[in-house]
Amino acid sequence: MKRIHIIAALVLILFSSCRREADYMPYIGETGKLAYSTYSEQFEYIWKVISTGYVFWDVDTIDWDAMYERYMPRFQELDKRCEQVGYIPTSELNDLYTGVIGGLRDHHLSFLLRNLHPAPDDQFSSVSVNPSNLDIPFRDYYIESASEEKAGLLAFLENIDSQYNVEEHESCKEHISEIGATVNYHYILFSLPDGRKVPYLWQSMACITPAIRQGGEAAKLLDNYFKAIVETPRSQLAGIVLDNRGNRGGYQDDLDYLVGTYLNERVEIMKTRYKEGPGRLEHSPWTSYYLSPNQKYHRDITAENIPYVVICDIHSVSMGEIEPMVIKAVLPTGYTIGERTHGGTGPLQPADCINLNYGGPFGDQMLSKGHYVYTSSFEASIGGKVMEGIGHTPDLTVLRKDHNGDFRPQLDAALEYIGKH
Repeated sequence: MKRIHIIAALVLILFSSCRREADYMPYIGETGKLAYSTYSEQFEYIWKVISTGYVFWDVDTIDWDAMYERYMPRFQELDKRCEQVGYIPTSELNDLYTGVIGGLRDHHLSFLLRNLHPAPDDQFSSVSVNPSNLDIPFRDYYIESASEEKAGLLAFLENIDSQYNVEEHESCKEHISEIGATVNYHYILFSLPDGRKVPYLWQSMACITPAIRQGGEAAKLLDNYFKAIVETPRSQLAGIVLDNRGNRGGYQDDLDYLVGTYLNERVEIMKTRYKEGPGRLEHSPWTSYYLSPNQKYHRDITAENIPYVVICDIHSVSMGEIEPMVIKAVLPTGYTIGERTHGGTGPLQPADCINLNYGGPFGDQMLSKGHYVYTSSFEASIGGKVMEGIGHTPDLTVLRKDHNGDFRPQLDAALEYIGKH
C-alpha cells in the first residue's frame, strides 16, 4: 500500500446538471478547465466535482441531488441580479455555499472560492466553508479553539513540575522542515504515590518519524521517552501515557513507534479505500494496512499487562484521533480517556501520488483558477468502523470543566486509572 500522510485538512465535491447524469470528470485534482463566467456555471462545476470525487458518499447522509435542485435556481438568480447591479456580496455567496457544503461529513474538508464579482465594499472577496467549523463549536463540551487550547496546554505543561511528582521533564520546540511546522514536545516521567513510574509524551502534531529521522533535541527527547518505557523494570513501571489533546495530525508512520513498539508480530491496524471512478460509489476494494514490530524499541506490554492510556479531546484530529483508535483496537491494554474527538479520520495522499485516484484536493490553492477544495483522499475503517465526522468516543469520558486552563482532570484520570492497575 502507498505510504499515506495524514494532516488536518478539508474536503469538497462534484456536480451534475439539471437532473442529467453527471458528466465524466477526469482526475479530481486537475486544475485545467476551471474557467467559468457565471455563478451558476461555477456552482455546476463544483457540484459535479464533489459528486465525482468525494470519498464518503457511502456514509454521508446528505441528498446531493436534492442540493442541486434546491440551490441551482438560487445561483441562477444571482446571475440575473449581477447583470443588473454588477456585483454580488461575498457574504451572500458564502451563505449559499455554506448551505450546500457545510453539512458534508468530511471533517478535513476546506472549501475556498473566489467571488466572480464582489461588492465594492467587501472586506473579503473569497468564500470559505469548513464543515467541521460548523460542527465542533456547537458540541456541548466545546470550550475554545485549537490554537487557544494549545497555548493553554503548553502553559500547563511548562509549569507541571509544581503540581505533580515529576522525576524527569524535557521539553523542546523544534521546526520540522519536512512539513514546515514548528512542533512542541514534552516528555515527563511521573512518579505515583507508591513510587512506580509513568512515562508521558505530548506532541502538538504527530511528527515522531521526521523528528527521529532528523536527529536533534526532539529526537533525544523521544529516545528518552521510549527508553523509559522499554528499560524500566516491570515492578517500577506502572503504565504509559500518550497525551493527544490538541494534536492536529501528521505522519501515519508514527504508528511504527506508538504501536509498533508493543507488537510481537505483524498486525492489521486499518483498512482504506479510495475513489477509482466517477460514480459516487465507485470505490476501490478495501486495502489492509499492516504494522510490524518496531526494530529499535520493543516491550510486550500485553504480556506484562501494562496499561497504555491515550488522552484525547475535541481538538484531537486526523492522526491525533487515529492513534487512540488504533491503540484501542490493536493493543489489549490500550485505554482512552477524555472527550469525543474531532472526526477527521480520512487519510490524505502525499503530493507525489495525488494523481492516482478520483479523490483528494482539487482546484487552485491560490484561487487564480477560481476555487480550491482540500479533501480526504481515502476512507479509513478502524476496528470495522468508519468514524468520519463522528470521531472516537473514549472509554472514559472526562471533560474540561472551564476556560481557566485547568487541564488537570483528564491527566488526573489517566494517572488514577494507571495507579489502580
